[in-house]
Amino acid sequence: MQANIRLVTVRGEQQGRDADLDHVQQFEVETDAGHRYLVVCQGPPVGSPSDWDVSSAGDGRLVGHVRLLGAGVPGATTYRFKKAGALFAGGKQMDLWNAVQSLLE
Repeated sequence: MQANIRLVTVRGEQQGRDADLDHVQQFEVETDAGHRYLVVCQGPPVGSPSDWDVSSAGDGRLVGHVRLLGAGVPGATTYRFKKAGALFAGGKQMDLWNAVQSLLE
């Protein structure tokens, strides 16, 4: 079952739902169930493609990946998410927050 994000922090500061996480190298996520995750961009978090690894903050277990595919239309972005070990992508979302949330337990 997919979890809901309760809290996102960047360098210890809480972020609002409309925060631009695309340009952040690393942030932490906590779900309603209290599970914590670390989201880290592999390489500079600017432009497309950008890749983020999502792992459990407790044991470092890789949960999945998110890739920014870019904007097909100006102002419209697409993020593909894939659970760790899956052969195929799990789906697409229109923002990084929702793509990360799609991977959480």
